[in-house]
Amino acid sequence: MTTDERAQETGRPRQQPPVVIAAVSIWAVVLVERIVVFSVMSVLSALREPDLLPATVVAWVLGLGICALLAWATLLVWRGSGTARVWLGVMGAFAVVNVVVVALTGNASWLTLEAVAVIAAAVLLWLPSARPWFPRVERRPRVQEPRTIGWDPQTGERITEPREVADPR
Repeated sequence: MTTDERAQETGRPRQQPPVVIAAVSIWAVVLVERIVVFSVMSVLSALREPDLLPATVVAWVLGLGICALLAWATLLVWRGSGTARVWLGVMGAFAVVNVVVVALTGNASWLTLEAVAVIAAAVLLWLPSARPWFPRVERRPRVQEPRTIGWDPQTGERITEPREVADPR
């Protein structure tokens, strides 16, 4: 089955909608900026406080790990993953909280723009024009379990009705 046939079966567009391209681009720019800031701040911190070098390295590795997870989620969104879209939306919600706290405390800086960009990218993924790129997964029906009739007094095991009664196919 070709990609075009698969796209026609699922109703999914062949190319990413422009809003998905914009959102992924914003996430990519934010991630590159975050990696540069983490690296520069880690080097500056290590130069200022050589005693804290192990803590600086641990913080740098954790920061890059989080960036790697977000980059992976961004790649999955590019491919059409609805779950990754939800997780990037959660990150956008955290960014909203961050912007509100920074605005209320009056400590806004140029780093606040990063949070605003994350919010914009998260919102773009939930616009109606982006929905066709994230097809809904059909739910599979659950197997009907047999009904419990009682419990065996000697073993304590469950007594169920026969399968033929439980599954009337």
